Amino acid sequence: MFIDSFDAKRACELCGFRTVSMLDYLERSGILVRVEKRRGKGRRYRFRDLLVLKAIKALLDQGASVSSLKTALREFQNWRWKAEPTVLENHLGGLKYLIVSGKSVYFAHSSNILVELSDRGQLAFSFILDLDRLHNELCKDLGQPRQDEFELVA
Repeated sequence: MFIDSFDAKRACELCGFRTVSMLDYLERSGILVRVEKRRGKGRRYRFRDLLVLKAIKALLDQGASVSSLKTALREFQNWRWKAEPTVLENHLGGLKYLIVSGKSVYFAHSSNILVELSDRGQLAFSFILDLDRLHNELCKDLGQPRQDEFELVA
């Protein structure tokens, strides 16, 4: 059975952050934008939030100054895309890569299709994240079948 939301401590464990205070910083600074906010109750993170946190962690591990990528990360989170254990897609189909360059963000569906999420900046890539790999890692950590395992069953 899939748990649909996670507390801050579990989110840290799943995404590789050492402390909950890092999540506090990311939210306070506007870098992490969660869809669901609950007043007076403990914070809960959904699968999509966890995938965004894993992407942020991967950027940090690659040496990115996440605060300098704040605008791009907001665009990434606000864009309409779906992330669940069985799905990683937007209106054009399955997603594979996330490319972050300064204030611009791009989704790549394959080596042939690149979708710009913002119309600002130049096309000079600084970071390319295998969003599909992060998605599959998160599914594995949660004990969920990967996206391609569902396709085999269907």
